[in-house]
Amino acid sequence: MNVDLDALRKKTEELLLSRGVFDVDAFGWLYENDVDPEFVGYAMWALSPPYDHDFMAWQDQTPPARAPTKAEQQLMELGHDFFGLMKTARHFIGHALLHQPAVQPLRFEPTEFDFNEFAALVALTAAADRLSDFIIITTLGTKTNEERERNKACDKLRESGFGIQADALQGGFKAISEARDVRRQVVHGLASRPAHVQKHLITRDREAFETQRWPGDREVQYENTIREQEQLDRKELAELEVRARLLCDCHVKLIKLGEISFRTEHDWRQRRAASH
Repeated sequence: MNVDLDALRKKTEELLLSRGVFDVDAFGWLYENDVDPEFVGYAMWALSPPYDHDFMAWQDQTPPARAPTKAEQQLMELGHDFFGLMKTARHFIGHALLHQPAVQPLRFEPTEFDFNEFAALVALTAAADRLSDFIIITTLGTKTNEERERNKACDKLRESGFGIQADALQGGFKAISEARDVRRQVVHGLASRPAHVQKHLITRDREAFETQRWPGDREVQYENTIREQEQLDRKELAELEVRARLLCDCHVKLIKLGEISFRTEHDWRQRRAASH
């Protein structure tokens, strides 16, 4: 069976663009040489990264002028990891949107939407973790997994005159915490549709055992069940849209959080260089 992969990619791209979910590489520039002031942090990352590879020395087969510090290496790795995870998240968000219309309300097996939603949530929360570590290493120089370490990093930013950036960073991380909560519920709660169905059936069995009877007249119970199911169907499809919107919103917020993080690191580094 032949699959038109170009048509598939085109459709997912249309769905992503309709939701305002753009590729992370699209930010930083209005035109080829004009920086976008709203996303200047991405231009700073491209033009003046934490560590600039000495490609001329590499081509001339001569040693570089200096070795990168451990912090510079970590910042470069975290930054590039963030870009890769954002692209991964966008891929799975696109496929979740692609499969969303096919989801039926009454289902017993996990769907393609569920699979792609889970993968997107994992990538989104991982991308947020990279930015968190990025800010910690920028300000504190190292990461120790100490409790509330990111808050300490933001406190140091404020002490150094970066209060606006610190507030924006903390607000950004708080704004995307919903995605982390959803992933936590999926991982530590009931991750699949069959588990939810079993929970519902077992709850009814337990109630019938404890009362020693099945609730109500069977005919009335049947009518009530049908009516309840119709309400549940509408609610479930509405919740599906909420889940899809959460993925898209989280990606958009992480794009802005990335911009703030890269801009803050650049300005922090320039300030330190000027003071030495």
